[in-house]
Amino acid sequence: MTVFLGTDSPQRRPQTAAVTPGPRPVQQHRAGRLERRGVDLVPPPQRRSSPREFLWIWHSAQFSFGTVVLGALPIVFGLSWWATVSAVLLGLLLGTLIFAPLVCFGKRTGTNDPISSGAHFGVRGRVLGNLITVLVAIGFFAIAIWTGATAMLVAGQRLLGTPTGEAALAVAMSLLAAVVAAVAVYGHDILLATYKLMTVIGAVVLVALLVVLAPQFDPGYTGGSYVLGDFWRTWLLTVSFAATLPISYSTFQGDYSRYLTPHVGDRAAIAWNGVAMYSSSAVALLVGAYVTTVLPDPTQAWVSGVAAVVPAWFAAVVVLFGLVGTVPQGALCLYAAGLSANSVFWRASRAVTTLAVSLLGVVALYLGAIVYDAVDSLSAFVLMLLVVISPWSAIMLVGLVSHRGRYEPLELHTFAVPGRRGRYWYTHGVNPRAFGAFLAAVALGVLFVDNPLYTGPLATLTGGVDLSWLVSFTSAAVLFAALEGRRARRPRLSSQSQGNTR
Repeated sequence: MTVFLGTDSPQRRPQTAAVTPGPRPVQQHRAGRLERRGVDLVPPPQRRSSPREFLWIWHSAQFSFGTVVLGALPIVFGLSWWATVSAVLLGLLLGTLIFAPLVCFGKRTGTNDPISSGAHFGVRGRVLGNLITVLVAIGFFAIAIWTGATAMLVAGQRLLGTPTGEAALAVAMSLLAAVVAAVAVYGHDILLATYKLMTVIGAVVLVALLVVLAPQFDPGYTGGSYVLGDFWRTWLLTVSFAATLPISYSTFQGDYSRYLTPHVGDRAAIAWNGVAMYSSSAVALLVGAYVTTVLPDPTQAWVSGVAAVVPAWFAAVVVLFGLVGTVPQGALCLYAAGLSANSVFWRASRAVTTLAVSLLGVVALYLGAIVYDAVDSLSAFVLMLLVVISPWSAIMLVGLVSHRGRYEPLELHTFAVPGRRGRYWYTHGVNPRAFGAFLAAVALGVLFVDNPLYTGPLATLTGGVDLSWLVSFTSAAVLFAALEGRRARRPRLSSQSQGNTR
């Protein structure tokens, strides 16, 4: 059975013919209008976004409790305030250098990143990108909803004496999940409008949090007992941890870069994308660390600790932020997962597939938070996925260089049949060089994993610092570059190849 993975064309054609998505009538961008486009090619006249919009996209996603709470980890690891600042800033820089250039794919191909990956993994092999996106998105969605709902309940209990048990948590999570799913289903335009509003609200709340706790904050905070026994290994652990935050978004950015106006150059797109991710992540993590230094016990539940140390009146702000601050990050995840699901279940609309993955995310949320009380394990699982995301990113970056940034967008949407297999067909729709490098890199990376769920047999070589993502990224890049260098011939490019080199 031949499987088609690509178009969302309103007119379905028989599965015995090659299919490429044709241009759709130009849609006016209006917040509130349901986005009917799936993963099909966005025609140049309909690409109207500015790279500056990444400032709204990434800041709104990071200005949520789901990300801010991660800033507690360096302090829990035992680092001082200034050691935390240096480790976080360096780690984010390393992660952003990997993350930022991936923006070129959506910009050049007019579609999302998993579909774009077909240029290097094959038109069938791109299913790997779809799977990665869905798993990561559902995991982060569940964590974001749980964190936001918990913040609402804890602050509400202090402010109004409302209950905080499992029943109340279930109700709060249902409310948040419904709002997030609605925004994601409506799609691109309402997402951008939401991002802009929530960035402003999130920034105000975080600044207010800093001001409220300023009398208790001590920049000379010296930290505690090092989790790995000494300073440098603990500091390197924090650098590695911080680097993973930008990388975890690697498969999401094409959802927005596919709408960039054609005249935008690569350098501008990469710069705005990188600056937005770096600055938003730095603010979120450092605010989380700042708050943690004033908690009586840094190892206690972060949300409960915050609700206990802020003035009673500020608890109302925490409730509001738990509600609205969760929407951008959760919606961003569901939107990405819905697009990826749409490329597989192409007969359904993007709205339907987004609703379906939303329901799947709610199931994962309730199993992790209510049934098994295993949110920490869910977080560790999502971080383990970085061993998969990193080599995928490495292969995409090496491919971008080896192809000189030139792609045939329509070929990424071609339905391969006997006699019409397309430019990115490779071997039965899969590029064996890419998959060979990917699988070898994942296998090697798994050996170095060190987290609560699993410890690899070679993890002791790094002294407790989980470098599995770095091992898998580096090995994939080296292997794929070597294999690409030995291939018999490069894909022949036509004069219609897209991409500028500015």
